[in-house]
Amino acid sequence: MRCDDIQERLMEALYDEAGGAQENADLLAHLRTCTACREQLDKLKQTRDYLQLWKDEPPLRSTAIGRRRLSAPRDWNWRFVRRAAIAAMAVICLLALANMQVSWNKDGFYFRTSLFSAHNKERDYYTKNEIRELLKRALDDSESRVNETNYLMMQRALDTIEQDRWMDLRLIRSSAAQKRNSN
Repeated sequence: MRCDDIQERLMEALYDEAGGAQENADLLAHLRTCTACREQLDKLKQTRDYLQLWKDEPPLRSTAIGRRRLSAPRDWNWRFVRRAAIAAMAVICLLALANMQVSWNKDGFYFRTSLFSAHNKERDYYTKNEIRELLKRALDDSESRVNETNYLMMQRALDTIEQDRWMDLRLIRSSAAQKRNSN
């Protein structure tokens, strides 16, 4: 057997789980001959033994929470606070349902509620014609940018060609001058 196959079955050997007689014989034969697998099994046995010796420590103090009876004045205060919080939440919920609008500007404090929200005259969508116009403007802008970029690239190419032409002309003149001097 290969060590990879044995690694999967080491737990069976560790806890003496019953398998087929032939499989157990192959496993034991491999463990007798392979030092690495035998050491792995010994480490697993040592870990198992340490875990069996491990005992939980008791907590440093009791984790039980005792129920303390509140005195009468405190009970009254807490009841009052709870009821006030519930009343405040109810008022906030009612104001939210009433579509409350609160604002503060230079003229002063403004408070308005309405049971039904007023429909804004402004619409939050585009019509087909508006979409067409937006797309047309975007495409025109894109096309003008492309044309401008192409123009600049062509201008740069023409400048490069012109520079190359002048360099070639200078080269021809210098080689002609050298030939005249050599004659």
